[in-house]
Parts: sequence; structure tokens; C-alpha cells
Amino acid sequence: MTLRIGFGRTDLTPPLGVELAGFGPFLRRRATSVHAPLYARAVAVTGPGAGSGGGRWVLVSCDLLGIAADVVDDVVARVADATGWRPDEVVVHATHNHSGPGTVENVGWGAPDELYVARLPELIATAGIAAVAALAPATVREAVVPLDGFAHNRMLPRRGLTNARALEGSWTEPDPSLVDQGVHVLRVDHDGALAGFVASYSCHPVICCEETSAVHGDFPGEALRIVEAAHPGATGVFLQGALGDLNPLYAHGPADESLVALELFAGRFADAVSAGLASAAPLGADSVAVVKQEIPYELAPYDIDELRRRRDKAYDALAADPQAGVAYVSLRRTVAALEAGRDVRRPLWVHALRLGPLTLLGYNVEVFHGIKRRLADALGEHCLVLSTTNGWLGYAPTHDAYEAPADPYPAYEVPIIACHLPFRPDIEDDLVAAGVRAAGLVAGAGDPDWWRGAVVYECHLPSFRDGSGDGIGDLEGLIEGLDYLRDLGVDAVWTGPFYRSPLLDQGFDVSDYLDVEPVFGTLETFDRLVAAAHERGIRVIVDYIPNHTSDQHPWFVASRSSRDDPKRDWYVWRDVPNNWTSEAGGSVWEYDAPTGQYYLHSHLVEQPDLNWRNPQVRAALLDVLRFWLDRGADGVRIDVAHMLLKDPEFRDNPEAPGGHHNEFDLQHPDFGTQLHVHDRRHPDTFAALAEIRAVADEYAGGRVTIAEIEAMPWPDWAEYYAAGMHLPFPFRLLETHWRADLLRAELEGLYAALPDGAWPIVALGNHDRVRLATRLGRPQARVAAVLLLTLAATPCLLYADELGMTDQPVPLQRQRDYFARTHGGVSRDPSRTPLPWTDGVNGGFSSAAESSLWLPVSHDVATLNAAAQLADPASMLRLYRALTRLRHASPALRRGSIAFADATASVLAYTRTAGSDRKLVLLNLADRPATVPVAVTGRVLVSTASPGGAPARRVSGTEFVLAADEAVVIDVERDHADH
Repeated sequence: MTLRIGFGRTDLTPPLGVELAGFGPFLRRRATSVHAPLYARAVAVTGPGAGSGGGRWVLVSCDLLGIAADVVDDVVARVADATGWRPDEVVVHATHNHSGPGTVENVGWGAPDELYVARLPELIATAGIAAVAALAPATVREAVVPLDGFAHNRMLPRRGLTNARALEGSWTEPDPSLVDQGVHVLRVDHDGALAGFVASYSCHPVICCEETSAVHGDFPGEALRIVEAAHPGATGVFLQGALGDLNPLYAHGPADESLVALELFAGRFADAVSAGLASAAPLGADSVAVVKQEIPYELAPYDIDELRRRRDKAYDALAADPQAGVAYVSLRRTVAALEAGRDVRRPLWVHALRLGPLTLLGYNVEVFHGIKRRLADALGEHCLVLSTTNGWLGYAPTHDAYEAPADPYPAYEVPIIACHLPFRPDIEDDLVAAGVRAAGLVAGAGDPDWWRGAVVYECHLPSFRDGSGDGIGDLEGLIEGLDYLRDLGVDAVWTGPFYRSPLLDQGFDVSDYLDVEPVFGTLETFDRLVAAAHERGIRVIVDYIPNHTSDQHPWFVASRSSRDDPKRDWYVWRDVPNNWTSEAGGSVWEYDAPTGQYYLHSHLVEQPDLNWRNPQVRAALLDVLRFWLDRGADGVRIDVAHMLLKDPEFRDNPEAPGGHHNEFDLQHPDFGTQLHVHDRRHPDTFAALAEIRAVADEYAGGRVTIAEIEAMPWPDWAEYYAAGMHLPFPFRLLETHWRADLLRAELEGLYAALPDGAWPIVALGNHDRVRLATRLGRPQARVAAVLLLTLAATPCLLYADELGMTDQPVPLQRQRDYFARTHGGVSRDPSRTPLPWTDGVNGGFSSAAESSLWLPVSHDVATLNAAAQLADPASMLRLYRALTRLRHASPALRRGSIAFADATASVLAYTRTAGSDRKLVLLNLADRPATVPVAVTGRVLVSTASPGGAPARRVSGTEFVLAADEAVVIDVERDHADH
């Protein structure tokens, strides 16, 4: 598919009768500025595509400040309707490079021009529609051109900086860490001729003069006009980066100096763009993608009486300070909306747009330098952060927005963009986390290791959510739950088996690998699941069950029909059984009277084992794998991967001296009577797993293989990496007593055995085990959540563990687990009951009659349900959401190194590090307080003992006191051991 790019431009000036006019309407006097036309400009792109959003987008950039959010929505709808593109492929970006009458409707700078407001969406949309219409085969080149002589925007007037001094270049040099590489220029050619260009720079172009306290000058827009004049027919698009990075200058001086300064910097910017057009080099890739990520956020409580008081105070101050007029008008609108019962909030989101190696992150919220710096640390130099500023709705102050020695941000802006309704203090983490996730998604094939540090969620399909109303969870219910998973911070969902099956073993008894069990949906439902999950940035991992089938599978029906059937050798048949015992109890051998032989079944009698030593079986099962990867699955979880091949001599297993019962597993007592050395973990298994990995590698985008293997010594576990598995499950952590010393020993053993370049996956809950909150109790289950989501590993969490769900007794007549139906068998149903969504009928899991439910719902549904926990800042669910948000926002927690620290007998401590990002994790595994030696300065980001949004604790000194059952994550600002 050819890369196609088109440009569009609409002059807004004639019908509106306005030009760039500075802050004159707001200040009631005319400001000095360049009078230039207003433009809406757009670039549309279609290409090969990669990532979940598809391979096309249209970006509209307007010479307007803070366009009202409803105008943006109108523009998006108009472009989508006219072009047939999806609304999430259309981005409207207000460049923030001047102010004029167009902003008065939104922020109250004088009386709104009704014609302006009415015509604005149509005019802006025209540029986007024209860009789509102009799409043509294109080549793209990129350059980054240094832009010297720009001062840091903290240089406020009262520091003595003047336009004259700035023009002489005699200002304090900015902090080098705050300076961008320069102007990013993308040159687009149609048929070898320049068709248009995109220029981006992180600046907030403010020019000041004595007549006014602030004038926004359109120097970037003026620069683009200079370049366009030199290249007739070309259209330029300017993208402003994050607010608060660099300004050309921020100073006072005479009006003529201001005008000269503005023109000078426009010239410098034009020179940089021209140099970039001349020196641009071809992109390394021409793929295009767009992803839109919703950002979960909450407003802190507000006091309407306090807002009225602030409004009235601003009005009283208006005579003495014209800037107070903006505060008054903005507050008046905010208070009026609240009094009328309208919600002034709007959803927050970030678009990630990719063109070749360049990723643009566009927020519908102002992002300050603290956020941009964290994104740059996490994503690298080829990611530009844009503030789309569509009405400034949803602005979130950050803890470092006014970093010392910076002066306060200009008074006229904060009341407008804050809307006087405070956010949680940790909203910055939400913004960074969403940006990181969105950028990772559009990376597509560029990040084959997406699974490193991703959060994986085990769904267990029959118990997740019922979308059809028959009482059984299904694929439709999983689709309905995707927004919940996205907001939880899940990167990949492991579906559980959904293939055709008699459902004697929760679907692990497969009767047709290539179709969906009607109880769970259809192939079309699965396809919709993949598409819907990818749109939300969630990968889909399916179960791959290569060890055994159902006895109803046509392969086995043929195999047992005759000793001469071509498929007889597709399963394992013997004349004489050996002593191997089944996980379900009794022998693994079942006599088949019609053919006079025994067949092997490592699990239920109805689950015969396939013969992986038969090349035809291997080929057929590898084709099964290809079938699901072809349909868009992002990886597979390989069921009992360590059991694919057994001892070819079928030697007896040795007896287990004194028994070998596993207290952590739910297995039949028979299984623990012997050491299972011949019926699993045979060395030949590694060759089969290597073939599975080779098939996964046939697909672009990083298709992951997760191998379920039993608990084993760490060196033996590590051998599965050599066999090609991306992520072999280390079940030893599930079988470790909850003590700091034991956990540390196991974790150190894990990392010591980890091969170079390998990455682990960890789980503390599993569908075959007692639930985490049952095993540890809910207070320590909160501590376990911190451990799971802060280790240097890919965390896999079991559905409803994020709610603190415990095992639920299931009456014998309601049990689904056939493993419990043999004499002495143990049911796993208590850990598999439905996830409670609400406190309504059946916990919101299903609309069916209670007697028709897959399994009964929890007795604690009234308080345990997801809806109730979302409303409770101290809930388990809110803790998990805070941890995943922090994980995505922190390079250290996502993929950083880990080092264990000395603590106390009851405390596990470790540090995660990536570059300058360092996090200290302290876990008190006891029900009593503990004092821990520390040698850092920092602040507590997450605590299991404090609800989200509570004031952060500072850490400074030589020790830190943990409450009983408390775990904390500390942002390390300074490590005293380094000094």
C-alpha cells in the first residue's frame, strides 16, 4: 500500500473579519502584534498501517488559542461525515500561537462574535476535508534543525529581562535539560515536488510589551507563511509542543521592540524550517498509525460556595487589575454551569500519531514540562508531545508545574484552564501513563517486545461477564468489559479457552480447535473482540491446548474406531499400562474395550493425550496455532507446556517417600504419591516448544508465547527460555509461604537463573489455586498487589483479584469442575465464581435466573462489586488502578532493573531503576508496624494504608515507619548512598 499524504488550508479571515490581535479584547486596549490572516491547516495521511488504530489520520491545526471543546467536537464530526473516516482518526490541534476574538466564547474575553462562533466549525473542517481530498502518493523526509537563541519561558519580566536585552542575546542560558533538539520538520513531496511540510517545536511563543502585560505573537504561523511564500503551492502545518518549555522571549519593552522581536523570531523559525526542508533525509519506515487512549480521571470535591466567593472576589478586583476580569468571567461561567446541573468535565484523552519513526502525542489538555520530560525519558527523542488545548477543559496542575526557581505561571491563565475544580494530585501519572501506552501501541511492529512489563489479565471466560443472558460468561461479555480492563490498566487479556467443547474441564477439553463453542459466541464474535480490544490498546492472548483433546474430538473418535485407522497413532495407546497417576485421581490409562488397548489421559478420562511424536499431529497443531494468529491473536498461553512429550519407554514413576502432596495446589491426593519424572518435563519437549515459537515468529508485531509449566527448581525453569518461550510461568512464587525472607530467597533465585536478555512473568493468583485474598487475607492481599505490580517482570493477575475476591463455597449440585467428581477429588470451582460488577441481580454478572448461572455469585457482592469499589478511594480496585497507572508512567517500574535491599525480618525491600527514574518498594508482610532503614529522600506515591489522593508523605532521614500490613512505593529524588 502506497503512503499517501494530502494538505488542506482555509483562510478564516475574510468571513470572520478578524486578524491576529493579541490580547486586546481581554485587556480592553489594543495590543502590539503582527496583523496576519487566520488559517486552519490540515494534513491527512494514509499508509500501510500498524497498531490498533489503522493506517490513516487527519490532523487539523488552527491559528487559534484554546478552541472551545464543543467546536472541536463539531469539527471532528464534520470531517468524519464528509470523509467517511472514524472520528478517532481526526485530531484538532489549536496551536496556541496567538489570541483573538475567536477565543472569547470559551474563556470570556469580551462579547462573543456570534458569526464567528457559528461559522468556525465549518471553516476549520474545510481544511481537513480538503486534506483528505488532496491525498496523493508521497515520499516523506525528516530533519531536526537546532534553533538557537531561544530563552526559557520562566524568564518573567520582573527578572529584568527586556526585549532589547533579549535581542542582544544577553539573557541567562536555559537549563540544557529543558532544551529540545530543535525544530522537527517533515517534508512531503508529491511527484518529486514539495507539496507541504509539518514543523513542530516545543515552545509557548509569548511576546511582552509595556502597553500590555502579555501579548501572544504568532511568530510560528508567520514563519510558515514566509516559507510558503518561498514555495508556492506548499502548505505548512505548525504543531506546538508542550506548554512551558521554551519561549523566544518573555520580557517587557517598548511596543516597537516587541514587534521587532516577534518578527526576528519568526525569521529565525522560518530559517530553521527552510534548513530542515533542504536537509531532510528519507524516513526509515513509511508506516502510519493512530491510537486514541481515554484517560481515567476524577475531580476532587469542590465547594460551590467557595467558588462563588472566588467569583465575587475577582469581580471586586477587576477595577484594579484587568487580569482579574478573566478570572471573573471564567468563574461566572463555571458557577453558572454547576448551578444549572451541567457537568463541566470532559473526558481526557491522548492521540498517538505515528509517521515512520516519529510519534506525536496530542492531549486535549495542557501538559506542562514535568509531564513532557517524563514522557521524553520514557519514549525517547522521536516522540513529540503536543497540547491540543481544545478549550483547556480538564487541565490538571502538576506538582512540578512551578518548579523552583520559577515564578508563578501568569495569573490570567491558571483560573481559566483549571476551571476552578481541582483534580487529584496524581493526575499527572494518568497523563503520562496514557501517553506511554498510546505511543507503545502505534509503535506496532517496531516494538516486538511489547510484552516486557505489560500487565496481563487472566479472564477465565465463563466467570467474567455474560453478554448473551444465558448465565455463562462469554466473548460478548468480554467485549462489554473491555473498558473496565482498559481503565484498570490492562495491556493484554488472556481469554481462557472458548473452543468447541463439552465443558467438562472449563473448556480445556477441546472438541474442535477451529471453532467457537456456541455458549461463548462465534468466530465473528472473536473477530469483534480482537478489533474492539485493539481499539482500546489491549492485546488478546488465547489459550493453546496442544497436549490433549476431548474424547469427542473427531481425531479421537477416528483414533479409537480401529487399531488400523490412520489417526490411531495421533494419540498414545498401550497394551499394558504403567503406574502413572492422574491429576484427577487414579491411573492415567483408560481401557478401551472395542480395540483392546489403553489410552493415555493425563487429566480427565474424557481428555486423551495427543501423541506429539507423530509428525502429522505436530503439523496439525501448528496449523491450529496459525489459524488463531491469522485472526489477530497477539499471542498464546500454552496449556501444560511441560507435558507435551513423555518418556518414550513409559517407565514407571518412582514412589514419593512420605508422599509428595502440594499444599498450594488443588490436586487429587493420588497425584502426590509418586515423583512425576517420566510423565512430564521430558527433554524432547523443548524441541516441540521451539517449533511453536518458530510459528509465532512468522508473524509481525511480537506474538508472545507464555508457557504454563509446574513449579520446578529455578535452573530447570530457565531451560524453557532456551526452548524459545518468551515467558515461562514461574509457579514457585505461588508455592512460597508469605514471609519476607522466603520471598526474597525465591525472587533472588529467579533473577539469578534468568538468562541474559530474558524477562520473567509472575503471578500470585491462578484459576487452579486458592484465591490470593483467601490465602493471605485482604490486608496482605493489598500488599501482594504492590509486589505483583512492581517486580521486574510481566505481572499476570487473575480476574477479580483486583477486587479482593475470596473463594466462594459452591454446593455439590452446582459444581462444574469434573476433577472433583472422582473419589477424593478436589473442586477448583470456589476460586472460579463470577466477577461481581454491581450490587444488582447476580452482581451484574448476568441477567439470567440465578439457578442458570455458571456458578453462584459471591456472598460479598454488595461491597465487593466493581461499581462500589470504584466509588471508594480506599478500595482494592482503586489500589490496583493506582498501581497500574504508576507502572505505565514509570520507566523504572515498567522495564527497569531490580536490586534487593536490606530491610527487616518482616519487610521485603527492593529498588527499581531506569535512568534517572528510581522507585523504592517497601512491603510489610506482618500485621504489626515495622521500622525500615532507608537512605533516600523522596515521596510516597502509593500506600496500601492510604486512599488514593491522600497527601503524599515525604521521606527524608535514615528510617521509615510502615504501618501494619502496609506497602509503599517511594519516588526516590535523592539516594544518599550515591553521595
